[in-house]
Amino acid sequence: MWSAVDIHCHVLPGVDDGARDLTDTVAMLRIAAAEGISDMIVTPHFHLGQYMATPETLLRILENIRQIAQTNRIPIRLYPGSEIYYFDEMVPKLKRKDLLTMNGTDFVLVEFSPAVMFRTMQNAMDGLLSEGYQPILAHVERYECLRKDTGRVFFLHDMGVRIQVNASTVTGKNGAEGKRFVHRLLQGQAVDHIGTDAHGCKHRAPEIARCRKTIEKKYGAAYAYQILRGNAEEILNP
Repeated sequence: MWSAVDIHCHVLPGVDDGARDLTDTVAMLRIAAAEGISDMIVTPHFHLGQYMATPETLLRILENIRQIAQTNRIPIRLYPGSEIYYFDEMVPKLKRKDLLTMNGTDFVLVEFSPAVMFRTMQNAMDGLLSEGYQPILAHVERYECLRKDTGRVFFLHDMGVRIQVNASTVTGKNGAEGKRFVHRLLQGQAVDHIGTDAHGCKHRAPEIARCRKTIEKKYGAAYAYQILRGNAEEILNP
């Protein structure tokens, strides 16, 4: 029985709007383990003017959390990353190592304003790709420009952009419209990664088991494995 990889979660304490403290972090990790998650790429927000913890700070906190997880016998491996709110100087900062990529690879988890224009998103993705980075577009179901034209997601996917959706949207916890949208993407196999986007223990908890069952039932075990673990192996074991 294979275990899932969560490539998008906010379990580091006190660095963004996710886990508030160590108690929250440990509780979230316990939930994740019970849900069948064995590996998590921690992705605290980087948002200019709001969340700007340095890589050194984040890596130090991550190492502490690893030790705490081990002490508490929580069987989850933790990897560094970040969820970067796109900004004009993103590429220079990536090149200077001022921002964390996903586990030190060329993969970068990127988010935008929900109201972003598609041309802006397309140009940003193209710029990252041309500089040798592999963008993963976070929670695609949130962007108005994509929801109103599903074909744009397939266009980005064909460009080489990795597509990530949230587990809770697959199961309908974020509303019927979002559920219909992501299932159109799943049906067309345009989804590359599932993440919990967990921010706490109750609202937006790191739950993925129900999502896994839904995908296996509707789209097959092979595709479920691919987007819940297989594709993430490229990041965990570059």
